[in-house]
Amino acid sequence: MRVYAFVGKSGTGKSHHSMQVAKENNIDYIIDDGLLMSDNRIIAGRSAKREATMMASVKCAVFSDSKHAAEVRDALKRHNVQSVLLIGTSEKMVKKIADALQLPPIEKTIFIEDVSSPEQIELAHKIRVEQGKHIIPVPTFEVKKQFSGYFMDSINLWNNKKGKHYMAEKTVIRPTYSYLGGYKISNRAIAEIAAYETKRVGAVKGEPKIHVISHKNGFISINVDVVLGLCRLFGVAKEISKNVKSGIENMTSLNVKKVNVNVKAMDIADYQINLIHLGKLGDLSNFGSPSGLKQR
Repeated sequence: MRVYAFVGKSGTGKSHHSMQVAKENNIDYIIDDGLLMSDNRIIAGRSAKREATMMASVKCAVFSDSKHAAEVRDALKRHNVQSVLLIGTSEKMVKKIADALQLPPIEKTIFIEDVSSPEQIELAHKIRVEQGKHIIPVPTFEVKKQFSGYFMDSINLWNNKKGKHYMAEKTVIRPTYSYLGGYKISNRAIAEIAAYETKRVGAVKGEPKIHVISHKNGFISINVDVVLGLCRLFGVAKEISKNVKSGIENMTSLNVKKVNVNVKAMDIADYQINLIHLGKLGDLSNFGSPSGLKQR
């Protein structure tokens, strides 16, 4: 395996230029801030930018945790990696990463000054200091898997240096440990968004009941109890789920793991059909028989 290093002080634009450096040196894989990445995908690891403190972030980036290091080592073997670029703030740091992952000696070190002008480095540092923004060199849809609850922006860059043309999508985030502060969203606020999105569906009668379930990885699940008018149950439940999921993710940046739509009753003209079984979205075929018609 050929091992390269890309070194520069924090906030000088290493992650921003990493794909360019990898392309120009025919490197297939990148290790940056605790993640193993290739071809716009996160292969293994966990991002140091998710850590609550700067110290924890540094420990994650150098694979201090044995399980974290073992996961990435196994992925390197499984994917038969022939070349990898290690990104770090110093030569000492990239050597520590190589040792933790049991990699061969670094054969070439590239410095940020080799690929970026002083003006570009100064601008990158200013953005880091004033806005607390960091870049992860993979598309936003990949990053969202690890960053539930983080507001993110994507940037698309064209590069035609040395006659090579390619487009790279990257993701801009502000980590938890940024001194600029954080934010929290209450379950009540999430439930109100879910209720609003549910009531947008015309067949919904009255006020839906919403229950928000938080998971350890930052994902959430939503249970929606509704009364519906005369309609096609499966289609309406699917529409409710789609509205709730997209509404919450767009407004909060939280990742919604699943939405369970429980149809409690059907309100049809002067009669109400009470359903015995609560059906989950996408599996409404298991509804039980109506318990009978009750005149209101």
